[in-house]
Amino acid sequence: MKHSISIIMPAYNEGNCIFENIRMTRGIMFEAGIDAEIVAVDDGSSDSTLEEIRRAAKAFDNVVVAGNPYNMGKGRALRSGFEYSSGEIIVFLDADLDLHPSQIKKLIDVIEDTPCDVVVTSKHHPESRLDYPFSRKIASWIYYIVISAMFNLPVRDTQTGLKVFRRKVLEDVLYRLLVKKFAYDVELLATAVRFGYRVFEVPVVLEFKRDLKWGRISIEDMFNLFIDTLAVFYRLKIMKYYDSDRPPVSAVGKQVLIVVRGCPPSDDVIRSLTYDTGSQIVCVYGDSDGDDTVSGIDFLRDDSDLESWLDVNAGSYEIVGFLGKGCLPVGSWVKNAVRNFEDPEVCAVCGPVIPGSFASPFERASGLVYSSVLVRGPDRYLNSYRPVKNVRKGLTDTCFLRTALLQKGKFKPDSFSKSGRHFCINAETDFSFRYDPDVAVLKKVPSLFVPYLRFAAGEAFSDGYNAIGRQRAVGLVWPLILLAVWLVLSTGWMFIPGNAYAIMWLVYASTVILTALSCFDPVSAPLFALGLVCDHIVRAVAFPAGLIKRLLKERGN
Repeated sequence: MKHSISIIMPAYNEGNCIFENIRMTRGIMFEAGIDAEIVAVDDGSSDSTLEEIRRAAKAFDNVVVAGNPYNMGKGRALRSGFEYSSGEIIVFLDADLDLHPSQIKKLIDVIEDTPCDVVVTSKHHPESRLDYPFSRKIASWIYYIVISAMFNLPVRDTQTGLKVFRRKVLEDVLYRLLVKKFAYDVELLATAVRFGYRVFEVPVVLEFKRDLKWGRISIEDMFNLFIDTLAVFYRLKIMKYYDSDRPPVSAVGKQVLIVVRGCPPSDDVIRSLTYDTGSQIVCVYGDSDGDDTVSGIDFLRDDSDLESWLDVNAGSYEIVGFLGKGCLPVGSWVKNAVRNFEDPEVCAVCGPVIPGSFASPFERASGLVYSSVLVRGPDRYLNSYRPVKNVRKGLTDTCFLRTALLQKGKFKPDSFSKSGRHFCINAETDFSFRYDPDVAVLKKVPSLFVPYLRFAAGEAFSDGYNAIGRQRAVGLVWPLILLAVWLVLSTGWMFIPGNAYAIMWLVYASTVILTALSCFDPVSAPLFALGLVCDHIVRAVAFPAGLIKRLLKERGN
């Protein structure tokens, strides 16, 4: 072999076979004369998968244990495995071994002996041999037709789990991707082709081992695959999302302090923050009740205590991150934030707060409403995945600062709560504030209708109350637009000609309906449309109410 090899095996609930599959893969590589490391990734399994991977690492050489603190999907598992890998050639191999590892050598020979950068196996290659349910063959061909029409990729099959990459491809592409599950392969290959990397297709031998004809893929999964594929097309062809520069994760660790609000942090939060990052955690009680004796965490009562604690201890850390109450970091949250600080001009980083997770169509609809452009306006990036860019404001639920900013008094923890949901960087500041969609957290939004509308009213009232008295008004323009729209729609019949008034209602209704249809969810779409209208009405009332209360208070003072 001309290059060092790493085989990444993502596994979810494969405890009954992962040890044997690692042993088999290692043996086949040895017989083929390939000295490869095997990076086995546990994607937050609920069975013994992680324990079996650790057992394999003790029993065999060159087996690396990797994993995610909770189930994040195959895409995140592959990314986590890549972070642990060291090879110049990277192999993706599904842990169930439906694709026998004896085929790896052929793919490595192709990538080493040709100028191609990516080699994929294809079920549609004329020389492929398949033991595969007919129903899945039909589904695979239909999906191939869809992919060909949308992306014009130089391959006939994107979904087969055995692929080989030059490391440079994954360094350039992997950290730009968003999809975590079934459309991840499409996103990866489409982005690689966009950056000019050469992809080659080879035949495959596939032995389908699942008891069910669809394996783990349900009808819902197929629908989500289609939706995710449309989203990839939108980001690739329209948003140009993947064109943004993304620095790789630094090999040199930085000392990071994470301030978590709410007591105590959930087990998922603790696992996410401590999983291979070694971050120090400080937890601020606020109005929370709970166990404050968790080992390795300092607990503080309020923001005043936090400020005093930071004055004494912040100098021991290069970066300070803030995680909001009830928020769950997505993926390698700390690593994704820290890599932005490789740019010396970047002094602060924020990400989006994504609504989720959803247990019902009403919860999904409330999440769609909350993150919609018709509710968030130009601030939509704060609650949805958008391209990397420099911004003026972010949410305190997910942000990272260079410690020097705190020490110089640029930011104070107690000022965060005074400014509502946002903190701001003023026009006259001389440092860069970067938005990175990979610094995302999940936060549940109350379900439609009454719980969500009560929540939206409180948020809008707070934004209105806090819009006065800041150095720069934050989030003021869009709420005023919504207020103006609803004032005209509700009272326009008194002073606008009938036809013009009807057209205004038609334009508004059409905009709401088209926005709801864009979610491609026949169950949630009607709830989404109705939720948008109700949200607009509530915010059009609550925002000025907060504004008026603040004005009256200012006048009284």
